[in-house]
Amino acid sequence: MIYQLTKDATVEELIAAGLGTNYAAHGDALYPTDANGVPFTVAYFAATGDPLADLMEDMAAEEKARAVYENLIDMTDDADILGPLLWLRQREIVHFNRFKELYEYYKKNLPQPRN
Repeated sequence: MIYQLTKDATVEELIAAGLGTNYAAHGDALYPTDANGVPFTVAYFAATGDPLADLMEDMAAEEKARAVYENLIDMTDDADILGPLLWLRQREIVHFNRFKELYEYYKKNLPQPRN
């Protein structure tokens, strides 16, 4: 999607769109960052080894991604952008529901810790 939106952009257009620093450091390559420019890192991934806690973390991540896609959907009326965003949002909903099913299965069938 990013390539589609920027493929014919001039350097001047990239700078005007606020992408000058990305172009200076990475050219036309994608460099994964959040909307604030903070680079992607796995340092924020949480894993406890507890299946229930880890699945709850996965469910939260899917909901956060869904919310971001909904915000992006609100920001455009371009059908070429809306289509993929709607698909991605639906994918997050499906992922959340699959994690929830597994969470409920484990909650019912795993031995519960003693209190």
